[in-house]
Amino acid sequence: MSAEVENSKDEEVKVQAVKKPLRKKILGYWPVGIKVLQLLVCAVCMGLIYEPLTRTIFTRILMHHIGVMYTSYTGYMVINCVLLVSKALGDKIPYRTVALFAIIGSALFLITGVVLAVDKVKISKDNFFDPNVHLGIMMTISILFCFFNVLIFFVDAVLMMFVRKESF
Repeated sequence: MSAEVENSKDEEVKVQAVKKPLRKKILGYWPVGIKVLQLLVCAVCMGLIYEPLTRTIFTRILMHHIGVMYTSYTGYMVINCVLLVSKALGDKIPYRTVALFAIIGSALFLITGVVLAVDKVKISKDNFFDPNVHLGIMMTISILFCFFNVLIFFVDAVLMMFVRKESF
């Protein structure tokens, strides 16, 4: 008798697992999509800022600004990679921890964006007739992506804390 009950329970579990609506599936995977988007935006920011940093006065004068920028970009690339690998391995990370990473990431990217924007204005004033205009354009696009990442991190934190409330 108990074997029949167990078999019927297994069949019910299989049926429930198969009949998961599309909305539930999407809600289950949106945190992974946001983390991948954050990772891609970090990589774009890093790729776009490298040449302007090496060809301008940044490397000689503003090393503390470069330290904040590289800490934000590479640090959150590593953090998001660790979160994605742990999700792929099946480990559960508490949602408060993931939201805290997102809040700190939002603050760091905001600081980085403001610092780089101020430095961009300073460099533009000093080098009015700079022949390498593309460096300024690359730096501006990197700053815009930095502020876009602030928005992504903030949305991630809000959704994780108030909407999802499940382990990552």
